[in-house]
Amino acid sequence: MPDAVFALPDSIDLAIIGAGPHALTLVTHLLQKKKSMRRRFLVFDPSGTWMRQWNHQFAALEIPHLRSPAVHQPDPAPHALRTFAERRPNELFAPYDLPGTNLFQDFCQEVIRRWQLQTCVYPAQVVQIQPFSDRRSRFCLELSDGQTMVARRVVIANGGGRPHFPGWVDQISQNYPEDRLLHSHQVDLRGSHLRGERVLIIGGGLTSGHLAVGAIQRGAEVMLMSRRSVYEKLFDADPGWLGPNTSKISGQNPIGLLAGR
Repeated sequence: MPDAVFALPDSIDLAIIGAGPHALTLVTHLLQKKKSMRRRFLVFDPSGTWMRQWNHQFAALEIPHLRSPAVHQPDPAPHALRTFAERRPNELFAPYDLPGTNLFQDFCQEVIRRWQLQTCVYPAQVVQIQPFSDRRSRFCLELSDGQTMVARRVVIANGGGRPHFPGWVDQISQNYPEDRLLHSHQVDLRGSHLRGERVLIIGGGLTSGHLAVGAIQRGAEVMLMSRRSVYEKLFDADPGWLGPNTSKISGQNPIGLLAGR
């Protein structure tokens, strides 16, 4: 269920599309720097709640812990997650204190509560963005519920967007069961019965690895097809781009990078 139901204003200073961890990080840092922004932004997500897609994907792929250290979290205080985990030390995984999935989910809910963000997510998808030709630095947002609103700035934080299928999928002329050719976004390992099945996974990224491990654990024969050699990677992203030292490295205020500045 959505966190809240509220009337949509005619205009807003900042519209954030997506309600995942990146949007949550942006909002908390923004409020830390400028408390007056409290009523001047709005987050848009079809679920109407924070972290819905993130939580679903981690559960569907049975990911036990994050792939980034504990300092890579949405609260401006760099060690907030470590402090939160003091009574749950077994949920920080070696060697770099990678937060367990349940720990991170609970922490994000605590961040949402502490920063009073429960009523910031409007339950609709932004289907179109149009700049005003006669009004500088303004955008018109068309929503899936038929409403429109004006935003001065727009940040797109909706993750990977729509699933992308290779072109050859559309060229398959023969009918086949829909559950036999799926994008990773459509796979839920929790309900998969794969014993004795042969599974081909196309792609060599981290998601492919999670799918391969999950399928093998369920007794499937798995082939991984990738354009590059599989290699080991310590973190999801280069640590220099995440965490408390990001602004020092980039030399810029992240808020200055918003569209429509």
